[in-house]
Amino acid sequence: MFLLLPTIAFSYDFPPERTVREADKELGWMVSPLPGCVEGVGCAVPIAGLISNFYKSTDLVLIKTLVKGDIEATVVQIQKFPIIDDKLFIRVLHYNWDISLLNYERGIYSGKNNYYQTFENSNNSTINLQSQFYNQHLELQFGYSSGKANISKIFDNKKNQFSNIKSTSRTWIDHTIGTQIDLTDNHLEPREGIRFELLHNATNYGLNVLSDYKVNSINLTTYIPFLGSDTLLINAFQSRSYISERGLTDEDELSNKLGLECDLEMKADACRDVQKMRTNYWLERNIYGKASALGGINRMRAYSQGRFFAGNSLNYVLEYRHNFSEKQTPINWIFIAGVRTVLQASFFYELGNVSDNISQLHKNLRSSYGLGFRAIISGLIYRLDLAKGDDGIAPTLFINYPLSLGSLGS
Repeated sequence: MFLLLPTIAFSYDFPPERTVREADKELGWMVSPLPGCVEGVGCAVPIAGLISNFYKSTDLVLIKTLVKGDIEATVVQIQKFPIIDDKLFIRVLHYNWDISLLNYERGIYSGKNNYYQTFENSNNSTINLQSQFYNQHLELQFGYSSGKANISKIFDNKKNQFSNIKSTSRTWIDHTIGTQIDLTDNHLEPREGIRFELLHNATNYGLNVLSDYKVNSINLTTYIPFLGSDTLLINAFQSRSYISERGLTDEDELSNKLGLECDLEMKADACRDVQKMRTNYWLERNIYGKASALGGINRMRAYSQGRFFAGNSLNYVLEYRHNFSEKQTPINWIFIAGVRTVLQASFFYELGNVSDNISQLHKNLRSSYGLGFRAIISGLIYRLDLAKGDDGIAPTLFINYPLSLGSLGS
């Protein structure tokens, strides 16, 4: 069906003529607090600053917790800095933060309370080279990143805390290579055409205990114009992982390496339950790998970040985008400034599944649906989505459209 849609929708002019808005190249900025709390750890109010097009096409992102405490965050990102004008760009990202992660049970059947929670310090450095050709119709991207995480506390879903952890740290190196073929009318905000993305990622851990694995992901999006300035978006995504170097697959050995010293904890039985969950999490990951997860800012927006994962994943999305204003309007408010070009409402419906058996991917699909509001200001897309699914209602506040594949096209 997806292969026939381009012929039906674009037979009169395909690929469509490329358009550019000069206002998308104007200088813009945003400053905002990002308050957050982790139960049992503390609270913090990092300040986020963003400047778009501060040097040609370059965007700068800074996040910093100004008051030292239990929770800290430092993020620096330089995006799309031109090395060769309009041909070769570099992206540099470094973060060092204390973060709370929910580690759910594997598979599509995991319940919203089937998780253990880690509090860890994580730091990572990434460099990407992005090359674009033929008026941004073709993109090639190469990336390298290295990082380290140190776990200080583990909680169960009732907020019981356990600190006697046998293996508290892990390191990793990631290599990525990807391409995008963008046969749409506009690189930033397409209204008609097709966009195809392919991304290969290889993760190598510094521990022989953990398996190294690779992930191949494909993403196809069709944009169909409606009623002048509206757009119907149809997206299909699939991701597959496979083990490149196997780690421990014996449950007892893995438990001895990654478990908790539950005999030292006051709530020993609750600790053993968490130890069992943690051992199973890494045991199955060592056997099957981990494809791109569903849930969060990009796909299946009604669910927590990384909510569903397995060796394979897929996602289908139908989204209607209504542009109710396209007037170029300079704005200069207290926290945001730039040139606004589009105000947009969206309505979306998503279906997704994950499975270690690829033949089961089209069975027992989960759904997510909702509405959103977007504003394009000086070439950046400010997005607020509100989605509903089996776990309830979840908001998403982020920069950029959903459904992207890594940093391809950004």
